[in-house]
Amino acid sequence: MGRKKTPWTSGSVALVGSAESLRYSSFGPDIDSHDHVIRINQGAFARLDAASTGLRTDWVFLTLTGRGTFERLGFLRRARKVSQGVALMSPLRRRVARVDLGLFLPHYPDQWFSELEERLGSRPSSGAMALDYLVKTMDDPSSLHLYGFDFFATPDIAHGRNNIPNHNPDAERDYFFDTIEAARFHQSPPPPSKDNTP
Repeated sequence: MGRKKTPWTSGSVALVGSAESLRYSSFGPDIDSHDHVIRINQGAFARLDAASTGLRTDWVFLTLTGRGTFERLGFLRRARKVSQGVALMSPLRRRVARVDLGLFLPHYPDQWFSELEERLGSRPSSGAMALDYLVKTMDDPSSLHLYGFDFFATPDIAHGRNNIPNHNPDAERDYFFDTIEAARFHQSPPPPSKDNTP
């Protein structure tokens, strides 16, 4: 498959997942120092913090959600409002009112989705698709750094829920560490334990 030029082709990239554990990190300045900051789904809509999450959002890698046309288009408008651009992830969620929005926006190719789904043995998360997309479209994938991924150990940073049933956290963890050097995977600390002392 021919590779199209994308805005993040050159330069360093921070791919920022939407794990709540990112809030307990001090990665903010490091994230914002990259040439491109890409956030996933509703992680781009969360309250951002200079110290932990970083403040920049150059691109949102988005899987459209919502039951109706207006809800899905509203999700897309919201992503475009907080960033310079949007790339669509899941080919299963690109259609709105029978129109494939991939005709108008950068998107993760259907063939790559099928290959990744076969490799994982389950439907890829937006984060797994984003990693695959970047590795295949960057001139130098060694300048890709990951933040805010804990494989569903903590809820989504924006809405406090997890969507584990559709995905395989163990297979995704293996895929991530087979794909990127451990030094470029920046693991957030676990949330502080709750003190249940009366």
